[in-house]
Amino acid sequence: MSAELLASIEHVGLRGLFRYWLRHAPSGGIPVAKSFGVEGLADWARNLIVIEVRASSNFRYGFYGTSFRKAFGVDMTGAEVDQLPPEQASLLRAEYRLVRRTQRPYWRVYAAWFGKTEEPQTWERLSLPLAGPKGDVRFILAAAYRVDRGATPRA
Repeated sequence: MSAELLASIEHVGLRGLFRYWLRHAPSGGIPVAKSFGVEGLADWARNLIVIEVRASSNFRYGFYGTSFRKAFGVDMTGAEVDQLPPEQASLLRAEYRLVRRTQRPYWRVYAAWFGKTEEPQTWERLSLPLAGPKGDVRFILAAAYRVDRGATPRA
């Protein structure tokens, strides 16, 4: 699965993040949040979101990278996913629930209108689970890069 996913990811930043996550993952498992080594995430911080998985099937943004703040005009740090517009919140809840349930990475490419743009923006996104002490998904690292107009080419 990881080789197939790695081959599918176009953006060099996402491929690097996925490789970093894989280096910390035990064979056949997911990295444990406490020993993940977040200091190594600096290269991706601008395009990174950290989602806290809450017991009530709710999700809260613990970190919201500057690229997202700039692109979407809002800082969601500390906010619940439910505070987003209903359609967007529903889509993200479904994605995060899938990552939590399967304990597997989730990758997608999507296009949408953000803010007052005249054309849709295309983004490539990767969500990666991190385990808590009991082996359940406690955090999700989500990174996304814009892949239209000026995106980093495939290396």
